[in-house]
Amino acid sequence: MLFFSVDGAVPDAYRRHLPPGWTFTTLRSRTDEQDVLRQLADVDVLVHADVPITRSHLAAAGRLGLVQRQGVGVDAVDRAALREHGVALAVCPHGSAEAVAEHALLLTLAAGRHLVQLHEDVVRLGTWPKWEYRQRSLGLHGAVFGVVGFGRIGQATARLALAFGSSVLVHRRRPGALGEPWAHQPVELADDLDDLFSRADVVSLHCPLLEANRGMVDARRLALMRPGSVLVNTARGALVVEDDLVDALRAGRPAAAGLDVLVDEPPSPDNPLLSLPNVVLTPHCAAGNRDTVVRKVEAVIANIDRWWTGQPLEDQVL
Repeated sequence: MLFFSVDGAVPDAYRRHLPPGWTFTTLRSRTDEQDVLRQLADVDVLVHADVPITRSHLAAAGRLGLVQRQGVGVDAVDRAALREHGVALAVCPHGSAEAVAEHALLLTLAAGRHLVQLHEDVVRLGTWPKWEYRQRSLGLHGAVFGVVGFGRIGQATARLALAFGSSVLVHRRRPGALGEPWAHQPVELADDLDDLFSRADVVSLHCPLLEANRGMVDARRLALMRPGSVLVNTARGALVVEDDLVDALRAGRPAAAGLDVLVDEPPSPDNPLLSLPNVVLTPHCAAGNRDTVVRKVEAVIANIDRWWTGQPLEDQVL
């Protein structure tokens, strides 16, 4: 049985691509927990998107042999429990890098050039602020674009930033030179994270959530950001201390933020980020578009087929 844990229309794409003889069930986040545990007893493979997989889920899934991630983040999976139960874990990077990079640039431009505010001024307020925003709008040509995390997504974002005429400043955990193909590009490795935050016009987060970097974007680090700068987060909400970000945005440093991820998703109605005029929010959708959905479905099913037939998994984490 192929069991998918996600809300929305994505499961329909899986059903259209299922090989003959495979069965498919959808777990939704609103499903009663006891019903979830009952259904898990018959699951061989769990395709995981966003409903957290807990130790109790794994204890109930006696037949489970593989957890296949829809994306690349694994912070919503209890990896220690997977090891204890002998369950394999694989991720799916196909399509994610380009889609998330495009969304990061979308948020950068929308926040830095006041897209939502301009739209509201014209459509809702009936004004025509042709000149009012120009002196405080961010242009990417000639800007320093900071990329935190330099895996597939960070590198895809850097390539787009270069296409806009930015120079790129990189921070990554792995030491050493960036190497080819970056050696002959306006791409520089930051001395440390503080160096990047203090020099970049845009800081875009593209690193996994680990205990070592949880809350790394705090009041002290936000205070290092340049006047008129923009913070973009398409990685994980918990990389940022949200209360500190709210205070910093109210103070205008950074000048704006584009966020696809939050600590709590969906946010509570009283989350102050929802009401700040210099914030652009999207609902953790950066990795998905009509092309990447199909590419991911095909890649996920192909990897599950490898597991069924005893072949080595691609992008195996555990």
